[in-house]
Amino acid sequence: MVPDRSRIVGYVLIAFGFTWAVAGIGWLFGIDTSSGFTYMALAACCMLGPAIAAIIRQRAIEKLPWSGLGLSIPGTRWKVLAATCAVGLLIAPLYLLCQHLLGDVLGMAPFGHAEVNNERMAVAVSELAAQLGSDPSAMEKNKWLLELPAWLVLLIIQIAALFSAFSLNLIFMLGEELGWRGYLFQVTSAWNPLRRVLLTGVLWGLWHAPLIALGHNYPGYPVSGIGMMVVFCVLAALLFDWTRARSGTIWSSAVLHGLINGGAGGMALFAWGGHPFLGSLVGVAGFIVLVLLASAVLAFDPAYKASLLHGPQPAA
Repeated sequence: MVPDRSRIVGYVLIAFGFTWAVAGIGWLFGIDTSSGFTYMALAACCMLGPAIAAIIRQRAIEKLPWSGLGLSIPGTRWKVLAATCAVGLLIAPLYLLCQHLLGDVLGMAPFGHAEVNNERMAVAVSELAAQLGSDPSAMEKNKWLLELPAWLVLLIIQIAALFSAFSLNLIFMLGEELGWRGYLFQVTSAWNPLRRVLLTGVLWGLWHAPLIALGHNYPGYPVSGIGMMVVFCVLAALLFDWTRARSGTIWSSAVLHGLINGGAGGMALFAWGGHPFLGSLVGVAGFIVLVLLASAVLAFDPAYKASLLHGPQPAA
């Protein structure tokens, strides 16, 4: 058996090499977050890096079965998947509440603002239409959407995010999850979860570096934004490790990943004006939400909590 360290290094070289090479080619052609669909396509290609590395290591180099990547659908513990959906669906509303309390109630300007009302929704939709160059007459025809109660729109977005997490988003999320919670989880399965969370979180955050440098998540902060992303990924990694360990497969972590990405629409509609390091999901406001949810998970799952420092994940 190849030593764990060699397996991890081999995986990292392929995953980082592929993603960073794709991002580098995009940079050479002048692609950044202002490039619209072209940037979206570039980011989607970058997301394949961890999956490609996992498959090459698992199948081509180590000749191990697919089952080691956690792909068994029948092996999924459905109660854990349901709990994961609840956790994922709470992220957007908790973030909006946190930003509202910090920015609006406590008056901390760098946290921006968050309000779930029709006035704010109309402004956000108009701004988005202007950015996309939409025809004003087309916006007028769909004006009825803005007449729905804001809370109902947020609920619809959450429901859409849930369906997307089990369908279209799931395909793209596997691009990352096959690596971080598939191959890398397999390699570190004998570690205590806290050590695995720290390793996975740091690697996961650093893997984002080229996209951060292109303006993703922290526009205007191509270097310091990488450090913030590492913190975000370490905090998020505990939730991802919990659901991966307790569900028995990567499907629950892929769904959680999809819910986080899918809930961005609601956050964009009702939150604005925050500094990316403070008033964003990948800033301090988001960090607070992740800590709250991680604390709740550990409180409701004492077995996983006890395993954090004392051994591999417990049996479900």
